[in-house]
Amino acid sequence: MRIDGIDVVFFWVADLDTSVDWYTEVLGLNAGPRYGDWQEFAVDGGTRFALHGGRLAGGPATAAVAFNTPDLRAAIDELAGRGAVPIDEITDTGAALFVTFSDPDGNHVQLLERRA
Repeated sequence: MRIDGIDVVFFWVADLDTSVDWYTEVLGLNAGPRYGDWQEFAVDGGTRFALHGGRLAGGPATAAVAFNTPDLRAAIDELAGRGAVPIDEITDTGAALFVTFSDPDGNHVQLLERRA
């Protein structure tokens, strides 16, 4: 079997409209095509991001998605102006800086600034 990369990362969400509002109004993503209870978002790069309405059986979220940003601190300030507060402090891995936010369903959404 050959894997050629990641096609899509998506979260199951309890209320699709509420979550779409959060990702567009707070995170600033542009909503792409919507197919029933599946909402895609326009993001640069080869991987797609989407939301799927209706909870997946099994409980709380177990995954995270990390969106690249060229200036993490500026992005945090911008999101604070939209009412989003990080759930942790900035982490410096040496290769990148990142911080985590929580969407309306408790999914972890990270902003990540890569170092050269």
